Amino acid sequence: MTHIRTLFLWLTVIGPLHMAEQIFTNIEEFYAIRTVLGRYYELFDPAMADQASVLLVTIVWTIVSVMFYALLTEGTPRLLVLGLFGLFAVSEIHHVFEALAKGAYDPGVITSVPYAIVGGMMVAAVAREFKSHRPIVTTERSLA
Repeated sequence: MTHIRTLFLWLTVIGPLHMAEQIFTNIEEFYAIRTVLGRYYELFDPAMADQASVLLVTIVWTIVSVMFYALLTEGTPRLLVLGLFGLFAVSEIHHVFEALAKGAYDPGVITSVPYAIVGGMMVAAVAREFKSHRPIVTTERSLA
């Protein structure tokens, strides 16, 4: 678990650097997030915008709280959350593909590489940890 803890710390350092690179170069993802939020708010009557905001904050905070709780437990729940963090970091490799597709710099491409590499290392470490502590359940069947 020490190796996973170190990788998590690296993700915690590289993540804000990745976001800073995007802030200083272009915040394309902000517009994508804004579009998703716009669609969310379209589900509600405009007079219910405040309630929609409270509902969204409640949902997000509940998910974050469950993730924190899982990190405080032993075994599979903690590993699943740590694996999700790793997968999220790996998914940031999309910046490399976008840069290759347009043949030019894509905001976030520089820091996405170490972020994705460390994320992949995190996923691999979580998988190893899961396999090494996974209880082996065997059932014996009688042929009677």
